[in-house]
This record gives sequence, structure tokens and C-alpha cells, in this order.
Amino acid sequence: MTRRIIAKVIVAILTIYCISVIVAYFYNTSVTFPFFVSDGSYVPEHRLKAIRLSVFGTFIFFAAHYFFYGSKKFYPIQVMAVLIFNMTVFGTVTFYIEKAESVEFLQLIFWVPVSLILYNASKPQFKNIFKKS
Repeated sequence: MTRRIIAKVIVAILTIYCISVIVAYFYNTSVTFPFFVSDGSYVPEHRLKAIRLSVFGTFIFFAAHYFFYGSKKFYPIQVMAVLIFNMTVFGTVTFYIEKAESVEFLQLIFWVPVSLILYNASKPQFKNIFKKS
């Protein structure tokens, strides 16, 4: 139960962050993680590449799942967990290849636990039928 509450808090925080990024764009301001604000719509290229690759990686994951396991219902939190996990993996690789500053890698420390928490919160509750009431 607490993992779902933590997941809801994380989703709420990320939602507020995403709303602020979108609204800031319309005021010609760029907000990049974690709350770095700049004039114009500048986003470091290595971050854009990491996001692009993570979206493609997420598509590949769900396409492979479809081909091997057939059609299955996924919850939005599962899609978010896969996307954030892919962002962590491809972000690490992209930052390394693009020789990003070492401080850029610190944001990945945030994304790893977030993806794991969201993934675990998306699991169905296991009901132990052998447990005594």
C-alpha cells in the first residue's frame, strides 16, 4: 500500500514539473531537470538525444512484448516506468558518448529509483491464500 502512495507522490511531482516545463515554453523560457531555468528554448543536445533514444527504446520494448506475448493491457504507470528506465539507460550511454559534464550524470541517480518505484507500484497485489486471518 505504501509503495502505491509513494508512486502517487512521485507521479504528482513529475506532473507538476511537466506542467511547469510546458507553461514555461510558451513564455520563451526553458526549464530542464532539475529546475534549471534559462531564457529561450535551449535544452542541451545530449539530453534531447537521450530522450529521443528512450522513446524509441520504449517503443521497441512494447513492440517486442506484443510480438512475443500478444496484446496485453498496460497501465499508464507501467509505460512511465519503462520510459523512465529507458531514459536512465540511454541517458547514461548518451551522456558518456557525448562527453557530458560529470554533473549531468547526477540526475540519473534520481531516475533509477523512480523507475523502480513506479515499476513495483504497477505490480498487482499478491494475495496470500495460505495466510491465517
